[in-house]
Amino acid sequence: MTDNSKENPGYDLLALGEALVDLISAAQSSSLKEVATFERYRGGQPANLAANMALLGKRTAVAACVGEDGFGHYLYKQLEACDVATDFIQFTSQAPTSMAIITRHAGTADFAIARGADAYLQTNMSLEKAAAKSRIVHTSAFGLSREPARGAILEALKIAHEAGSFVSLDPNYHPKIWPDTPEFLAILQAAYQFVEATKPSLDDCVRLFGADHEPAYYAQRFLDWGCQIVVLTLGAQGILLATASGELYEFTGNPIPVVDATGAGDAFWAGFLNTLLDGSSIVDAARLGQVLAEIKLGTVGPLKKLPLNDDLLERAASIQYRKV
Repeated sequence: MTDNSKENPGYDLLALGEALVDLISAAQSSSLKEVATFERYRGGQPANLAANMALLGKRTAVAACVGEDGFGHYLYKQLEACDVATDFIQFTSQAPTSMAIITRHAGTADFAIARGADAYLQTNMSLEKAAAKSRIVHTSAFGLSREPARGAILEALKIAHEAGSFVSLDPNYHPKIWPDTPEFLAILQAAYQFVEATKPSLDDCVRLFGADHEPAYYAQRFLDWGCQIVVLTLGAQGILLATASGELYEFTGNPIPVVDATGAGDAFWAGFLNTLLDGSSIVDAARLGQVLAEIKLGTVGPLKKLPLNDDLLERAASIQYRKV
C-alpha cells in the first residue's frame, strides 16, 4: 500500500470513500444484457461530489484507494484535472481498481459492480488531521460496506464530528454492494451518530426500510438515527426536506428531458453543501441542489462545467417550494 498523503490545513470538503471507473453504456438501455458498447468516465459518489464542488470554486480533496493499474492512474489524473486534491489517493497492488458498469437510463439504471481496491482505504495521521480541520467531511454507504475502508472512514467521521466539522453521508445502499453484510442497518445507524445531513433517494429508502411507506416516514427514520437535516429526493415528484427541529418542506422541480441519470444525486449534493458553506439557508441549499441535479440529468457523464454563479442563483430562485 502506497501512502502519498501530505500535511495540509484542511479543505472546504474532504470526501471519503469510493473512486471508481464508471463504464456507462453508449446508448440508453434498460438492461446490461442489451448493451454492446460502453464509455469510460470518472465515478464514485464521494469523488463526483468533490469534483462538482471544485467546479463551484471550493477547495476539495478525496480520500480513496485505487488499484496500481491503468484505471487507478486514470482516476488520479482525472481528479487532478478537476482541481481536486489527490493527497489522500492511495494505491494498492492487492486488488484492481473498482468499476461500476451502468446502463445510461432516464430512471434507475441497471448496473453491476466489480469491487476491488476501494475497500482497501486505510487511515493515517495526515488523513485524520485533515478530517479534523476540514469544514465538511463526507462519505457514502458504499464506502462503509467493507473493511478496512469502513474502519478508516468511521474513525475519520468521529474525528471530524468531535472537531466540530459538518459531517454528511449519502446512504446509497444497495444489496449488490453489501451482499455478505446482514447487519448493514446497524452499521449505518452507528455511522449516523456523527452525521448532520443526509440525502437519500427514494430508491435508497425502499432498499433500506422496505416499500409502501410515505416519504415523511423515510425521512423520520434518518432523523431518529440522529441526523439533523434529511433531504429526500423523489425524482420527478421533487424533494422533501425535513429537520430535527420539526421543519418540513416540499419542493417541485422543473420538467426536463433526461439523458443520463447517473450522478444526479452527486450534483444535488454539491449544490446543497456549497450553499450551506456560503452561509445560506437549508431552503436555498435545496433549491440550488435541485438546479445542479437538473443540469446533470441533461448531461452525459460527469459535469465538466457549470453556468455562471448569477445564472445558477437565478435558476435556483425559480424552484418552487412550500412549508408543510
